Amino acid sequence: MYKKLFLLFLLASLVSCISQPSTDKKFDKSQAVAYLNTFMDNWHHAAAVADENVFFGAIDTTGVYLGTDPGERWTKKAFMDWGMKYFTTRDTAWAFTPYNRIWDFSENGKTAWFDELLKTHMGICRGSGVLIKVDTVWKIKQYNLAVAVPNEKMNEYRKVVGVKILK
Repeated sequence: MYKKLFLLFLLASLVSCISQPSTDKKFDKSQAVAYLNTFMDNWHHAAAVADENVFFGAIDTTGVYLGTDPGERWTKKAFMDWGMKYFTTRDTAWAFTPYNRIWDFSENGKTAWFDELLKTHMGICRGSGVLIKVDTVWKIKQYNLAVAVPNEKMNEYRKVVGVKILK
């Protein structure tokens, strides 16, 4: 009797040790980069064609947009309240053409951050942001838009904004 129980226990132990195929998908960075590049390109395009549903829909409900002015820290709702007039009264809200986008990811692949350069009506700008993945949906948690000032133009910039020029 003990021999049969021992064999049954041994068999159960062996069966439990056999590796089962994982149902979890392994994070594929190159696939995520390709998807998120398209996601962000579509987001910028939505502003260029004044598609408020796609543009604002890509931002998480608790997302934040940081504009170029020091006072521009917009919650999604505040950003929509301020920006909707550009989407409803014009064919183009604003048109930024991104290039040189670089991505990084958390170990579990559910948080992504990036920086990009943008051709804009203000000149070259830098955008950076954080996206989160909830279930299968990516959302912009934060986007930061900054005017890129070339180092050789910094003294001129300081004069324009009223900052003392260092010698």
